[in-house]
Amino acid sequence: MIPGLFIAGTSTGAGKTYVARGLARALVSRGTHVAALKPLETGCLDGRALDARALAQAARRPTLADAPGLYRARVAAAPYAATLSGEAPVPSTRALVRAIADACAGSTHAVIEGLGGLLVPLDHARTTADLVRALRVPIVLVAPDVLGVLSQVLALDLAARALGLPLAAIVLSRHGAGDVSRESNAQILRERLDARVLTLDPCADDDDALAEAITRAGIADLLT
Repeated sequence: MIPGLFIAGTSTGAGKTYVARGLARALVSRGTHVAALKPLETGCLDGRALDARALAQAARRPTLADAPGLYRARVAAAPYAATLSGEAPVPSTRALVRAIADACAGSTHAVIEGLGGLLVPLDHARTTADLVRALRVPIVLVAPDVLGVLSQVLALDLAARALGLPLAAIVLSRHGAGDVSRESNAQILRERLDARVLTLDPCADDDDALAEAITRAGIADLLT
């Protein structure tokens, strides 16, 4: 794989797509030819992978959303759950890696967004972590900066280490309502983790605004 990052989350709605979009646009603004992909997406009504399209648009390469070999399902659930509901099974890990590599051909960097959390079941045996291991790219874990995030992040750090996938960075997303825990979440995580802990401040839901926020947070520097 080319140099890249895998954007994972503590759960659905953690802010992965915001981070991935902003990172892709920030790298484009620096003159980088970025492949921005969401290889697995569910909840695709009428075959439209909305997150993948938003991510590809942020990289100014809209055709990447429809790259062949990626997984799309209509049912808004984990891929294994979608398969149990009658959707097609997720391709083999080897096939997914090949499809991602083909989509990234000619690019200098890759931004790859996962779906849900790091341990989302892809079938009866595999999880998203198996795909990350095969891609051999560092993980950036996105988590909402709210009460409860400490246990979530620390538990996923332990899980990732057990799987041989240490986290490169934690991004605490401050989009949405917060609470008093924001005063100390980042400090406590920095004391306990080897990974960098960065905070992403609120901004407009716009690729350029997200790119500026990503740059201010130091997230774009993870790939430069």
